[in-house]
Amino acid sequence: MARKEDSPAKWAIIREWDAWALKNPDDPKKLNGMYFFTYLEKEHPDLLDFKHPGDKWQLVHAWLLREHRVDN
Repeated sequence: MARKEDSPAKWAIIREWDAWALKNPDDPKKLNGMYFFTYLEKEHPDLLDFKHPGDKWQLVHAWLLREHRVDN
C-alpha cells in the first residue's frame, strides 16, 4: 500500500515548490511554506484537489519539511 508521502499529489506539489522557489529566490516569506500554500490556493487549486481527512496545509507543510524545502 502506498503511503501519503509517496502520493502523486506530493510530488506535483514538490515540483511546483521547486519552480516557484526559483522565481522567488530571495523571498524570506517562503521559509515556512505558508506563502507558497496561499499561492497554491489562488494559482493552482488543482494541485490541492486530493483527498485528505485533515488540514491540507499541515500535510503540505509536512511534505515540504520532509523534502527539506522549508526550515520550519
